[in-house]
This record gives sequence, structure tokens and C-alpha cells, in this order.
Amino acid sequence: MYKLNQNNNELEKITMTTFSDNNLKERDNIEEWIRKDSSILGEEIIIIAHEYDKFEVNERLDLLGLDKDGNLVIIEVKRDKTGGNVDFQALKYCSYCSNLTPNEIVDIYDEYLKKFNIEEDALDNIMNFLEVDSEDLLNGLLNSSQRIIIIGKEIDKRILSVCAWLSQNNIDIKCQSIVPYLINNNEEIIIDVNQIIPPYNIEDYFINKKKVNKSKGKIVQSDEVIHFFNKIVSMANERGHKAYYNNRKPYVKIYSGIDSNLVFALVYKKREGQFRLELSARNSIVSEKLNDIYFAKKEYIENELQYSCEVKEGVKNSDWLRVYKEMSCDMNKGLINYTEEVGVMFIKFVEVLKKYLSKI
Repeated sequence: MYKLNQNNNELEKITMTTFSDNNLKERDNIEEWIRKDSSILGEEIIIIAHEYDKFEVNERLDLLGLDKDGNLVIIEVKRDKTGGNVDFQALKYCSYCSNLTPNEIVDIYDEYLKKFNIEEDALDNIMNFLEVDSEDLLNGLLNSSQRIIIIGKEIDKRILSVCAWLSQNNIDIKCQSIVPYLINNNEEIIIDVNQIIPPYNIEDYFINKKKVNKSKGKIVQSDEVIHFFNKIVSMANERGHKAYYNNRKPYVKIYSGIDSNLVFALVYKKREGQFRLELSARNSIVSEKLNDIYFAKKEYIENELQYSCEVKEGVKNSDWLRVYKEMSCDMNKGLINYTEEVGVMFIKFVEVLKKYLSKI
């Protein structure tokens, strides 16, 4: 790396150094830099835990984050040389975190906010970050997968080989270098961060392996789920509704057109084997109006729908209100076989409720 001397129009070489030589610690410095500004990692991540040690085993995870798709991100930090077992360590933490429920994730983040005296609401922060409209949508999105980021000054070639293989086999893992340099007569330090894996030429990091051509795509829902929701979107749009679907998420949204804080959704809850029809109100004023109108017209609404709905406020945000209907599905039947039945129910749910809520 070089620094431009504008007076002489020359490049001056910058001296690489180590964190240890400058008394910079893994926990007190590097982890803190990432915790305070996760953009260092080159993507949008919110940190939800630091030095997390509440697993059943006596081990501590450096940093835990969430990405924009709701995936948990396990972040392992090494100061200078990583050694040869950080990959296995990160995989262990992935396995531990894979069983965390949405409520546990929110609780972990809540503890983190309290630990650092950040007066913010964990649930609201996560929902705003993921741009979801209700807790049920959040539950369908959180921790659908896990990712790994390993960052250090000098990552062992054995680690790079393992991570390259994992990456090419669709395990979402990144290796990043973080390197300190001395400038201004060794009085200041600058930090350079670069992504090593996945690089443009990932094969460079295989040990004794030939070039392999495999593509690694971003994590999305299965083809079956995507096909199902695309069919639902087509059905809704044919009826004049503007349905929105992101193939990384297990739901379709239709904005009410009545108030921006009223949003309809059809959610596929794979773990529970359920579909959920939902109308969510996202602030106290709209929630109160929705509650009043629904219960005033409950008999008429449910007579038209031909089923009863549940009405509940948000578990952790009492300003939110949801009107919803859950339906079980046979996981062996095949999702696409539910398209017509569920699509018709969802569209009718939207149209009936919009009719009665038009005066909000």
C-alpha cells in the first residue's frame, strides 16, 4: 500500500504492522470497531450480541449479527494469525445458533442493547431493519439460515482452503483480512479491510485442487415456495390488487390502499406446517380503529368469510394489532396443490376486510 506525497508527486510505501505490536486487542479493539460500525464487513448487518456465552457448552461467540434477509451471521474475529481451527469453531457456533427461535433472538438483542445502555426497542429495531410489517412475518423470516464471517490479519491457508470449499458448496461463508498500516512517521495507524473469500478466483485458495466451475447463488426460498407465491401474486394482480413478493421471503404482501400502516399478508410457515392470512395495523391510532370496526362488524365480516379470525395485539409492541386466520397444511401434499384454495381465500380475506375498513 502506498501514500501519495503531493508535494513531490511520489508514492511513499506504507509500512504494514501487526495489531500486537501496537497493543491492539482482539476483544477490546477489533471487535469493538465492528460492533460500533458493522459496515466494516462490507454489507448491511446489525450486531445483536457481543461475547455471547449462554450456550449449554462453555464457549463464547465473538459477535452475532443479522443480515437483511434475517439470517444469523456468526462473526469470528482473530487479531493477527488465525491458527488452523477457527473454521471448525465458527461451524460449531453456526450449529448452536441454528436452533435459536425468533423470540430468543429478540431477547438476545434486547440483552445486548441493555448491556451497552442503548435505549432502543429490540423488536422494533429488527422489524425496521428487515422491513417487515408484523411479528408473524418476522417469525417466518428470522434465522431461516446461518452465515459465517471470519476476519483477521493473516488467515491460515488451511482455513482458506476449507472456507473456499464450503463457499463453492453453497455454505455462505466469507473470509476477510483486516490489516493495520503505519503512517505519518509511525504515529498513526490506518486499517485496510478486504474480502478474500469468495474472491473472483476462488480456486486460488484450494490446496492441491484443480480449477472447479461451480456457481454460488444468494440464499432464496425453494423453487416450490417461489412458484407458489408467484402464482398467488398473479391471482391477486388479476383481481386488481398490487401484490408484492421477494423470493427471499416466505410471504406475499398487499398494501391496503386505505392507510400505509394497514398491510395484508399471506405467510407460509414451513416449520409449523401452516398458512396465515393476516392484516396488520402498525401504530396505535390505526390499531384502535381496526379493533373498533372489526368488532362492530365482526358478525358480518365472519359471515362473508365463512370462518372466524383471531385478533391480537403485538407480543412485544402493544401498538400493533393483527387480524389473522391460520390454516394447517399437509406437508406431503405439495405446496403448489394449495395454490388455488389458499389464493382464493387470501384474495377474499383482502376484499372483505377492505370493504369494511374503507372508512378508517
